[in-house]
Amino acid sequence: MNPLRVRGFIMFLPYFIKLFYRLMKDARVSIIAKLVPVLGLVLLLSPPALELDFIPIIGELDWLIVGYLTLKIFLWLCPAEVVREHVGRIAQGV
Repeated sequence: MNPLRVRGFIMFLPYFIKLFYRLMKDARVSIIAKLVPVLGLVLLLSPPALELDFIPIIGELDWLIVGYLTLKIFLWLCPAEVVREHVGRIAQGV
């Protein structure tokens, strides 16, 4: 993995967190979309997933894969205009 890409991801991580927080609070986002990150967290905290954490590399990999897919599906289910609006506001510093 390119160190510049990792650096860019780390730099934009606070903006992604703001975006997900704002989308979770927005009334225009459906309850089904809001359930996706919650269910992903429940999946990660379930006993079979916690048992995998004791296996090196696989334990961390399942957290990354489930986290990435849940957030990707969450964004996909959110209305595009709402996502664009929040991204624009975050970019303006509002």
